[in-house]
Amino acid sequence: MVVNKKLTEEEKATLENRLKQYESTLSISPKDPVALEGTAVTLAELGEYTRAASLLQDLANEKQNDPDVYRLLGEIKYELNDYEGSAGAYRMSAKVSKSTNFEVLRGLTNALLASKKPDEAVKFLLASRERLTSERSSAAGAKADDAQMKDQPEVVDPIQVDLLLGKAYSDWGHISDAASVYDQIISSHPNDFRGYLAKGVLLKENGNPGDAERMFIQARFFAPDKAKALVDRYARK
Repeated sequence: MVVNKKLTEEEKATLENRLKQYESTLSISPKDPVALEGTAVTLAELGEYTRAASLLQDLANEKQNDPDVYRLLGEIKYELNDYEGSAGAYRMSAKVSKSTNFEVLRGLTNALLASKKPDEAVKFLLASRERLTSERSSAAGAKADDAQMKDQPEVVDPIQVDLLLGKAYSDWGHISDAASVYDQIISSHPNDFRGYLAKGVLLKENGNPGDAERMFIQARFFAPDKAKALVDRYARK
């Protein structure tokens, strides 16, 4: 993530100096991919999203198979409230990537939900779950070879994907489907606080505070110390 970061004056000055260096390179070599990417990322960090998006469009034309370029473009277009454009960029990132990236899953899901397309988000996440199952099987098969494992991409946490799926179902108004997803998390991972927390939020949002409170108590019990404050914050909302 390179957006929405609060900068100190010193950090801002450092970024502005870096931007000048990249722009100097681009004045000589306008299509230099390293300078284009560096300029775009720096502009994004400075909050100049419109200029960053324009440069990333140019960079995507030069590096059409680079999933990170499309992912960053999706991130920036989301900040510009161009949710359709954001979803398109994230889809391209997923298409050209050799493995599933959680930031892309989350980004595309958020863009689709923001553009009022929860049904598309659910369809995408269900397909992603199937792809992840295949990737996990491939990774498991490579465990015997340590050298090969070094080249294996990091496999996405399936609970995180299920949490996104539950949210998409909830936004779609399919509350029972969302609850079912969270129940599956709780059943498969009874010591993981996230399933209890997600179901607690769902119950509370849908007028069932008593059962929600029981979920929050369970979530707090299983949450690591650093996450207990998060549970308390949702419980108080």
